[in-house]
Amino acid sequence: MKSDAILDILGNDTRRKILRVLAQEPMYFNQLSKEVEVGQQAILRHLGVLEENGLIETYSEKSELGAPDRKYYRLSSSFSLTIALSEDDFTITSNKIEETRRNESMKYYNRFDSMPHDTGEALTSLQSCLTNIDEEISNLESLLLDLRALRQQILHRLHEIGSENFDGEERRVLYTIVKGSPKSLSELSDMLNERESDLRPVLSGIKDKMKNKGEIHKLFKEIGS
Repeated sequence: MKSDAILDILGNDTRRKILRVLAQEPMYFNQLSKEVEVGQQAILRHLGVLEENGLIETYSEKSELGAPDRKYYRLSSSFSLTIALSEDDFTITSNKIEETRRNESMKYYNRFDSMPHDTGEALTSLQSCLTNIDEEISNLESLLLDLRALRQQILHRLHEIGSENFDGEERRVLYTIVKGSPKSLSELSDMLNERESDLRPVLSGIKDKMKNKGEIHKLFKEIGS
């Protein structure tokens, strides 16, 4: 799913409640309606949106005493959505959560794989694993925030240089080159949704305003224009 579509779906409070409830365990329709405290017609509409967009799915289980099968709802997507907003940047990224067993995380996987079978010991071990992993995630998120702060300073300096030395269209092209590192004029054209023939004079204008020819070569060598 595209990030914009995810935000549109999650912008509704009832849908967020449904996802929080289903994150605990699958539920059938009447259970959900009671837990979320929303009327049945409304909950049906929200469930339809969530299922249509792949965030939840349904499955059936046989009911006791010969009653009709029950349709259960459960989560069916695993992704992380990150929103970064600062003075010089606004980005939304969506990444799939999947097991890759990187070397850095193998100690946690090994501990999980050797989980004891005894219920009491398993619960204690799960609690310990979660605590250690949450602490590791917190440390990594602190590092990410520090790097985002540095990235903000870099972008701010880029925008200062752009504002002081280049006009509007030149700035748009220059920022795309610096941030996106296109490998060809064709790729730059796709990034900006502009024709190559329209970009060439803009690139020439940028080069004319840069005094250091060596730096010009470094910045534009991949584009070849």
